[in-house]
Amino acid sequence: MLKKIIKYSTLSIALAGSQAGAASISYYLDQSNDLPDGVNYTQVTISDGLSGDIDFSVQVLSSAFDVSPDANFGLQAFAFNYDNALTIDAANIVNLDPSSWTISQDANAGGGFGMFDFQASGTGNARTELLGFSISGVADDTINSYALGSTLNPASGEFFAAHIAGFDLTNGVTSAQFAGSTAVPVPAALWLFGSGLVGLAGIARRRK
Repeated sequence: MLKKIIKYSTLSIALAGSQAGAASISYYLDQSNDLPDGVNYTQVTISDGLSGDIDFSVQVLSSAFDVSPDANFGLQAFAFNYDNALTIDAANIVNLDPSSWTISQDANAGGGFGMFDFQASGTGNARTELLGFSISGVADDTINSYALGSTLNPASGEFFAAHIAGFDLTNGVTSAQFAGSTAVPVPAALWLFGSGLVGLAGIARRRK
């Protein structure tokens, strides 16, 4: 009986784990041209969406900034790349939120971070702490198709870049460029889950 429980538990966990791994990936933007490196300023999550779309969520981690309550704070631009084996243009980027933002191609992110395949940008009045959009109608793309550097000149060494403005610092910096491709760590609970499974497998072997 224990053997059957472990067998089906293993299968369920493996399926859940593979689906979770395939469902989304997340990265931190932890580099800046004006602020200290190694701080998690922004998190980018790329997910499998409905009907084969790929969904982007870009969240400014406001705890990393000194922001006054009435500040017009947030992202003003976000840049990313794609696998050049795909056929994709700006028309494939849909459901922009804020809707007033626009898409440009082969954009220089500034701050010495190089060129990116696409950049979404808004005006100072349309800054946001949470940017969302989808990539639709691209054949054979996956979430990993958008987590890589560019092949432009000068190429981007990081996967993503952003311009964030509207914060206050004592040294007078109120806006800066950010970039990064640091993977967000897997939650500790998932590691504990896996450790428990390994323990069950060990018990089964001993009993056998």
